[in-house]
Amino acid sequence: MALSFSDHKAMMSGFAKLGFNCVEEPSGATNPIRIDWNVEGKKLRYRLWAFEISHGGGGPTVRAADEFRIQITNGPSSKADIDKDRIQDLLVGYSRDRDAIVAYDRRWLERWIDSTASGSRASPSVQVKDADIQAGHDNGIHHLTKSTNFGEGHIITMSPALLPAYLLHNNSVLQGSMSATEAQSTTPSPAASSIVEYCRSRGFHFEPQLLARYIAALLTKPFVILAGVSGTGKSKLAELVAEFYSASPAKGRVSAKAPVVGTSFIFVAAKGKPDPSRFALVAVRPDWIDNQSILGFVNPITEQYESTQALDLILRASKEHEAATDKKTAPRYFMLLDEMNLARVEHYFSDWLSCTESRRQFGDGKIIQHPVALHRSENQMEGRLFEPDGTFTNVPVPSNLELPTNLVVTGTVNVDETTFGFSPKVLDRAMVIEFDDVDLEELRGGSHGSSNKGFRFPDELPAFRLATAKDYAALPQGTHTHLSAINDILEHARLHFGYRSANEIALFINTYNELLPEEDDADLLRALDIAILQKVLPKISGNRAKLEGPLLKLCAYLRDLKQSNAEIDIQELEASYKVGLPYSYFRALEMLRSLRDFGFVSFFK
Repeated sequence: MALSFSDHKAMMSGFAKLGFNCVEEPSGATNPIRIDWNVEGKKLRYRLWAFEISHGGGGPTVRAADEFRIQITNGPSSKADIDKDRIQDLLVGYSRDRDAIVAYDRRWLERWIDSTASGSRASPSVQVKDADIQAGHDNGIHHLTKSTNFGEGHIITMSPALLPAYLLHNNSVLQGSMSATEAQSTTPSPAASSIVEYCRSRGFHFEPQLLARYIAALLTKPFVILAGVSGTGKSKLAELVAEFYSASPAKGRVSAKAPVVGTSFIFVAAKGKPDPSRFALVAVRPDWIDNQSILGFVNPITEQYESTQALDLILRASKEHEAATDKKTAPRYFMLLDEMNLARVEHYFSDWLSCTESRRQFGDGKIIQHPVALHRSENQMEGRLFEPDGTFTNVPVPSNLELPTNLVVTGTVNVDETTFGFSPKVLDRAMVIEFDDVDLEELRGGSHGSSNKGFRFPDELPAFRLATAKDYAALPQGTHTHLSAINDILEHARLHFGYRSANEIALFINTYNELLPEEDDADLLRALDIAILQKVLPKISGNRAKLEGPLLKLCAYLRDLKQSNAEIDIQELEASYKVGLPYSYFRALEMLRSLRDFGFVSFFK
């Protein structure tokens, strides 16, 4: 039985694992299989003369039970056609039972050409043992030789994951002079196909749910706070997400999900290289007491504007935003304020907080906002705009600057005696993500985190959206009922959220739900749970007299998803097994225990 189109696609699976998208494929199975591979600015072309690996039958007197073969039935018209037009011709077989590829010395193909030229209708077969096929599947690449009438013939068996490496280094691998590890290490890997795989390829095994929470948060708010134990990867999370989404689509990439129909398998890089000009790591210093550390200042001696690393990024983002035909789809820029609470956030970041919250959207989609004042000079001022490579250009610095909507800010925080707390003003304008889980077993390679299966991460960040009342109106009635009840409970402690936060919670719920694996969740409880955890609980701070009653009621509601007039006991809460909103419930219960133990509680540990 000949190889099917499904077999051909199974043989190509290694390209996707390497980070290359198939943008064109044949309409069906053809022999040879034509492959065009765009890699590192070069177009490599191959013809795989591919045949099914089968036992061939005939009984034990003809062929041993563990002996399999390919039978060559077609090939190039003549030896002059081999590698014609810079297209490499290679001889391979495929075993669908073992999901293994066997690559053969091309001299067997030349033998077939000779026999055809002489008028013989012979179809040479090449044998390989079942154990050798399995060894290639299990070990990546397995090398063996056979004695033939043209000398020593080389054969390798391999997993389809190794096909790209074999194509690049076929002669060295076939001769046995290059191992599977060496071949893979010198094979380009432009990018992983998803943000989860990208992070793991860089040595960081972030849970898919955590990545989904962070991406949904930055799509909802331009300001995200990452809190947790030092050394858990807060800064790296923000940096890797910025890298993945700042990598422009590679040249020649087709955005359609399904490949177009053509004559060849065409593979292109899923993404290009990250753009370092779209990310800035800004280390916050304890002596930052005003906005000059972010927005720069006028130098009275040189009469020039002294920019900062942060302002450089803002100006680059602003330039890209102005150039975009559709402002909402302008490429995102990413600022990371590392250890942002080493100084008081209100002192150096108040302009950003106020101006971004002044944004308003009109019916036609246009967004207006109050600009930040940079200087009051009557003359046009210039400043040096530095690029990541150290080069700079003199650019005009406007007296007023609208903060571009394509710039998102992430702040990392640790809480200890050297840092400052957050005011309600800051927390009201941020999404807060806390992660303290440390898996040392995973660090030793004993586990690999939860599965990425089902999560729907975007290849590129969607257009900027400003949360509006329409987002809240679009929530299911059940979700609205839960939010309203929770807000009523918090109102007694003056910790309830306002209209703006309600709209942002609604936008987050809808955005996060679209990233989660599909599930029957009519009231969007999974997303509501995380929204309460990230937007509502961080604002809860105070003493026992103020908070104990509301926290007890809140825990009971998060557990049962209904209000009760019965007296609530913390022991009963701790004994709960069935919980409506588990993530926010257990965090709120932890805060309630701390409140009773210490007489005061804050979301930040």
